[in-house]
Amino acid sequence: MKEAVLCVDIGSSSLKAAYMGDTPKSIAYARASFSDTDSDTIAREWLPALKRALDELKEKAPDTGIEAVCISGNGPTVVSDDGMTLLWSKQALSTVTDTKSMWVKRLDAYRKLHSHHWYNSKWILGAPEYLIYSLTGNAVTILPEERFTEIYWTEELLNKEGFSQEEIKKLPPFVKPGSLAGKVTQKAAEETGLLEGTLVFCGAPDFIVALIGTDTLDTGKMCDRSGSSEGINLCTPLPLEGENIRVMPSIIPGMWNASVVISDTGRRFADFKEKVEKEQNIQITHKNIVAQIVDWDKEETHLITEEQRQEGQAIIHDVTHQLWAALNILKKASAEKGLPFPRSMTITGGQALNEKWSQVKCDTLCFPMAVTECVDAELAGDNILARLSLGYYDSIEEAAFCLVKKAKVYTPATPADHA
Repeated sequence: MKEAVLCVDIGSSSLKAAYMGDTPKSIAYARASFSDTDSDTIAREWLPALKRALDELKEKAPDTGIEAVCISGNGPTVVSDDGMTLLWSKQALSTVTDTKSMWVKRLDAYRKLHSHHWYNSKWILGAPEYLIYSLTGNAVTILPEERFTEIYWTEELLNKEGFSQEEIKKLPPFVKPGSLAGKVTQKAAEETGLLEGTLVFCGAPDFIVALIGTDTLDTGKMCDRSGSSEGINLCTPLPLEGENIRVMPSIIPGMWNASVVISDTGRRFADFKEKVEKEQNIQITHKNIVAQIVDWDKEETHLITEEQRQEGQAIIHDVTHQLWAALNILKKASAEKGLPFPRSMTITGGQALNEKWSQVKCDTLCFPMAVTECVDAELAGDNILARLSLGYYDSIEEAAFCLVKKAKVYTPATPADHA
């Protein structure tokens, strides 16, 4: 029987899971959608979603045993221990004045919006931490690296913003990514199909595990993390400065992550696809609709109208040029710090599965792009953290070097000028 880590990532609309061995490729992959993505109780769907995903994985790879579980997820999502949720993407009012901490703002917004659950819960958790708590009964808060403390919270800051000691006690202690959170309880085993006693490790916030899963961990490494939104992330030894650049610590001490985020690239195209399906009364994949737009003259059958093709072309033009602008913002900021700029980047996320879309990006940016063996970088990052803790590797960098490999490289029609 093969041994694998069950890697789990909680998204906004679905839960992704995979069996990952000590190799760059996944053994089996599953995705379980949530029924109501706008629900304040969406966290209560995560455990049943995990069971559905696990059932699918068992069917796809029946000869695979689970060595351990590692969980990551979106943030800053706030969840009480009874599952009442404030998703990271939901607008909510806060009176917090601190400009650095994302978490204190969200905690304050949660206690205003869901005051009953705030005051009656023993624990207030993040997204991956809630699922970890559901599996193990242990409450933790995953702090990616010491420098993230000001982005999360300190007792001093919480006191300053009006949180009482009783409220502060609701926030579980900080632990490092890859920490052993506990073991699957009998109750959780009955609810999910996992074996009682299975080790459960802490992943990290989804963007952190994505950077690990693309090996964006050293100077000059860059990735395009795509989904409903999109962000180009560059690893640097110094914090970059510039308009629209978001700078955060790397999980690697002393390193930084500079990103330019475009909030709606994937969402705009998904909305367009839904509109076409409704107007044409058809079902069409993301891959096929892009082919219809970019290879209009080559397609034997036109599934969309000329007007729809032009609308799609306009969206592709806007999105890719937003990415081009983001790339150049980072390039300019790097030059101002005297830092080398990478000659390629790694693509991750669902969009990376679309070959034509990836080639369009590559050609527009005049920049080589690589796709890894596991395009779901969050799951690859979970695997790296778990295997590091299980003793397979001595460092995150070593594990990423061994477990993140390129599957394909897209080359632009017009090479970039790096002189």
